[in-house]
Amino acid sequence: MDISAVVVSFNSEKFLKQNFDSLFRQTVAFKQVIVVDNASSDGSSAVMGMFPMLERVELPVNAGYAAAANLGIRRADSDLVLVANSDIFLDKEFNCRVLEFFSGHPQAGLLSPLILRFDGGTIDSAGQLCSRALYPREAGFNQKLTRTCLSEREVFSVCGAATVFSRSALEKLKIGSEYYDEDFFMFWEDFDIGWRAKLLGLKTFFTPHAVAYHFRSATLKKTWWSHFSLALARPAPLRFHLVKNRYLTLIKNFRFSQFWWALPFVIGKDLMWVGALTIGSPKIIIALVRSRGIFKRALKKRKNIKSHE
Repeated sequence: MDISAVVVSFNSEKFLKQNFDSLFRQTVAFKQVIVVDNASSDGSSAVMGMFPMLERVELPVNAGYAAAANLGIRRADSDLVLVANSDIFLDKEFNCRVLEFFSGHPQAGLLSPLILRFDGGTIDSAGQLCSRALYPREAGFNQKLTRTCLSEREVFSVCGAATVFSRSALEKLKIGSEYYDEDFFMFWEDFDIGWRAKLLGLKTFFTPHAVAYHFRSATLKKTWWSHFSLALARPAPLRFHLVKNRYLTLIKNFRFSQFWWALPFVIGKDLMWVGALTIGSPKIIIALVRSRGIFKRALKKRKNIKSHE
């Protein structure tokens, strides 16, 4: 098997050199390294120019994470595809461990590696779980690596900072020409694709042996309020995507027969979370009403998914 990397970048100049260095210093080389830049206005282009081996796609406008990732995936000609944020870097044995994993787990479709913070000792994600209210939750988040026992296991979904797909899984996940749902633009696209994979019978795993490092604010503490306050601190356009994508995910993937028991938790959390994100921001409410075409498309995508379950 071989593996390619797709990196989605937006104004990530300060992370790109470390990212690309780690991609090109693997003990088992990537077949391709593709970077899709979402119309960055910083010095990202100059950093990319330092790596002539890159396959560069520089978009004239910010198309969003999902659309940029899809462009890269379509260009990747390999058995496995790593889709990653620009603010990560990889352990030099990453590819070796990933290839070993897929060789030993032919049933695997998606793989979530161990993602640590830049300090190398704090867990950012050990795979993605689904909360009782059907929200994504990163396993091991903010825990110290030395105090945590990690093993290979199946997980609900993948952390979007770094995800490895098999090509066969990607083709099964595709709806029309899209792998990631481009109506999401950004946020929740990882939880959505992982949930869809589960509905379609694809296996999603976590392994602690393939390691990536991800930047995240050191001020983000492990409390429910920290996540809540972080969402509230975002500007209104980003809060719009958070709310919109919450319901796109539910429209497409919620199955009453599987998750009827979650409804009280869903209603309770959404009254608080969505209410807080939209209160005092009538523009968000207006934008959601104007997005009814997106929600209609989600219903069509739901039918597509159900027809393949």
